[in-house]
Amino acid sequence: MRTGAIRAAMRAGLLALGVTAAGTAMAEDLDVRVGVDYLLRRQSTVTAFQYSTVTKDIGDGFHIGQSVYSAAWGDAGGLFIGGFDAFKRFQITDTTSIDVGGFVGGGGGAIVVVGDGLMTKPQVTINQAFASGFMAHLGVGWTRVTGSPIDTPSLTFAVSRRIGTALDIGHSNARPAAGVVIASVSGMGRYYYPMSSSRRNGAGVMNPMYLVGAEFTFRDLSMDHWEFFFSAMGAGYGDGSGYAEWLAGPRYYTNPFLGGRVRGFADVGAGFAGGGDVDTGGGLMVAASAGVDVSLFRGLHVETGVMGIGAPTGDFRAASAFVRGAFRFDDPASNVTGVDGGPAHHWRFSTGLSYQFSHPGFRAPGHKFTGSDPVLVETGADLFFGDRFYVNGGGYTVVDGNSGGFAMGTVGIGLEFPLGDRVSVAGEVFGGAAAGGGINTSGGLIYGAKAELDYKVSDSFTLSGGVGKWYSLGGAQPVTLHGAVKIPFTTFHAD
Repeated sequence: MRTGAIRAAMRAGLLALGVTAAGTAMAEDLDVRVGVDYLLRRQSTVTAFQYSTVTKDIGDGFHIGQSVYSAAWGDAGGLFIGGFDAFKRFQITDTTSIDVGGFVGGGGGAIVVVGDGLMTKPQVTINQAFASGFMAHLGVGWTRVTGSPIDTPSLTFAVSRRIGTALDIGHSNARPAAGVVIASVSGMGRYYYPMSSSRRNGAGVMNPMYLVGAEFTFRDLSMDHWEFFFSAMGAGYGDGSGYAEWLAGPRYYTNPFLGGRVRGFADVGAGFAGGGDVDTGGGLMVAASAGVDVSLFRGLHVETGVMGIGAPTGDFRAASAFVRGAFRFDDPASNVTGVDGGPAHHWRFSTGLSYQFSHPGFRAPGHKFTGSDPVLVETGADLFFGDRFYVNGGGYTVVDGNSGGFAMGTVGIGLEFPLGDRVSVAGEVFGGAAAGGGINTSGGLIYGAKAELDYKVSDSFTLSGGVGKWYSLGGAQPVTLHGAVKIPFTTFHAD
């Protein structure tokens, strides 16, 4: 079984092209696309996918980036797939063009994918610009997810916008004149109290759930009170093992009070969620929250509040209390690394593959794929505080190893030590949530550590290899191997 799994990892090496492509996707102008993939054949409980894509034009009409797909219609809430996009654009007129390319990635969930979870989608798309920076897309492709019945032609309807971002490749100090800025990054926890919500896969109603995750917020420099948030959460304890969600939407902050250290906020959000016994129907979620933001020191804030969340097409409604530990880049007290008088912070984007060695107890008792080794796409970001210390966030979706639906999300801290001009080593400790694919995590909460050896090919490109181990409340405690590319970049913030 181990030899077969190693061969599977080699097959997953086809993602290396996507890994390299995604690694170069950081630059000032990014294209953000949201759309729907309508599946023309009824082969499963999934009728349509929703997807979000970020790509970069790297020249000569080639575009590369990453996407996240989730079930949007049918009865498969909790089906998530992440991976890489690449296409060549052919300009027909000043406003009309055609894209030829595709997507490769992996994931699963909602008992739709019981095998590997690798998704491929070659596609041709016609594009029409209709406003400044905006473009409409109509495409036809073929969507296939291994380990599931999904193997069908599909139609794509989408809209995109080109956004100027206040960031630059490398750890530079050249300050962009304008653009959308990262306003904050947060680690957070939520408590969900389901309101008479029936279980998807069994009798009775849902019990309380405890979730962990992360959030980014963005804002335009011309808007003082408004931000746009993006959050990703997973069940870590209590009921709902295997549940995951992402939400996005606008958030409003009041003027500061109590000596300028406290603000109120309110937001609304929409997204997709599901997994485990949580009945989210097709996966669509809506939420609203309100709370207070309190400034502590050196840009660190604590935000706490209450939220209501529910699935319009499923039987899940919950009242929630939450707390976020946030680092605010727009707080004048935050640490800065720029030398030109403007706030700037150093980051590192990474993406690659993680090979996870199975062992006795790694799978749930009696699971038919016991002995298979999962291979996952791994994507993360490091935020540096000084030259060596960094905070890390990462997400993992499965592409091979008969583990469709297995996913992980982690946050952690690390230290990096240079061994020369090009070589460095780093160590990380992390915690988070993992579930799905028959992996025996018993509720979702995980913790572990990882060591990496990095080789800097250039100032904007690093190759990395590593080994790690993580533990869960269940029997899963695998040794892991990691291979990735890393791209340093700098974000610039409001004065």
